[in-house]
Amino acid sequence: MGMDNDDELEIGPKTKANDVMRMYPETTDFFVGLGICGCGFDGKFGKMPMKKPLQEIARDKNIPVEELLKKINDIIED
Repeated sequence: MGMDNDDELEIGPKTKANDVMRMYPETTDFFVGLGICGCGFDGKFGKMPMKKPLQEIARDKNIPVEELLKKINDIIED
């Protein structure tokens, strides 16, 4: 028997923001603080931010992806 928990999302650079928020609602305030919420939509300005992988969000916000992942994991682990 492994230690894997099927309910736990492995968060990496390709994980989408909406998947993180759905699995870990405590991260919502962090994403809103970055200016990312579920109020956008796909269209004229590209992909809705919530559907972007974390690596794209990091690039868009000029944050190293490792730093973004660490902040998210710190919130989840609290």
